[in-house]
Order: sequence, then structure tokens, then C-alpha cells
Amino acid sequence: MDNDQKRDVMDVSAPQTPDYPAENMPKQDVERPRVDTSGVSPQEGGYFLNKFLEGDAEKKAAEEAEAAAAAPAPAGDKPASKEELEGNIVAALQEIYDPEIPVNIYELGLIYGVDIDDDWRVRVTMTLTTPHCPVAESMPGEVELKVNTVAGVNGCDVKLVWEPAWDMSKMSDEARLELGLL
Repeated sequence: MDNDQKRDVMDVSAPQTPDYPAENMPKQDVERPRVDTSGVSPQEGGYFLNKFLEGDAEKKAAEEAEAAAAAPAPAGDKPASKEELEGNIVAALQEIYDPEIPVNIYELGLIYGVDIDDDWRVRVTMTLTTPHCPVAESMPGEVELKVNTVAGVNGCDVKLVWEPAWDMSKMSDEARLELGLL
């Protein structure tokens, strides 16, 4: 094989020249597998990795469910009334801030309603400042996660609506003061 044919082949063997100190030399000659002979294409590798991670996630979720079922519920965790639960939910929503405006989404007027049914499931009706809002995909999920952390909530559904459209009149006086509009 001449040099033109060897240039595309990477030599991963240990050098045989005495120019390198002994401590930098490999202890043993290692057989390295060739990438093109592994039998699994990159696409298949991604598929198998996802299947592995899904199985791991299912196993972990099952273990967490068993642990949650075995743990006793803390006393006094559930609010006494729907009004108290709604107040706790509003307090949780006031911790979520619009990334472009330094005001929480509740004071900004993005939350149109918090409805609690008899089995303590919560339905939040909300909007965004514009349909082209950069957090249009993530904000409803963030609201759902936050509401689900409130003690006494047995699940949450978030409904994103565009009618009535949000405008500045929906902001609270605190939000207007914060933004210097009062």
C-alpha cells in the first residue's frame, strides 16, 4: 500500500519508535472495534437507546409509585375548603413570571379562571400575551406542574384560550405599578 492509499486509514496502533517515554505507551495492545462492523446503525442505536431509557423510566416510575403508596399521607395536608385551595393555587401561580415582563402571570392577567371540581381536580383557563409568544409551548406545562405541587390538588388540566384576547386592561394595579404604567 503506498502513501496515497494509506492517508485515509487512521493508524491507532501504538508507535514502535523509541521517541516516546515508556509511561506514555499503552500497557497492552488493545483490539479496537471498527465502527462499520458493529451491526447497529446510528438510527438503530438511537432506537435502542430510547427503548432502554423508556424501560428505565417505567421501572423508576413503578418504584416511586410503590414508595408513595407505602408512605402515609401527612396530616393536615389537604385544605379545608375549595376557597382555601384556590388561594393556595393563586399563590403558586404568582411564583411564575413572564420571561419578557418582570411581572407574575397572575397579576399580568394571563390566568382567566381556576375551577375546582368535587374531587379536587383543577382546571386552569389561561391565555398568553400573544399567540406568537416564545413560551407558548412551555408556559401551560409550567402552570400545570406548579398547580400539581399544591397540597390537595388531585390533578390539573390547563386550557389555553385566545378568546377573549389578552390586553393591558387585564393587568392588576400591582402589575401596572411594577411596569410604571400608573
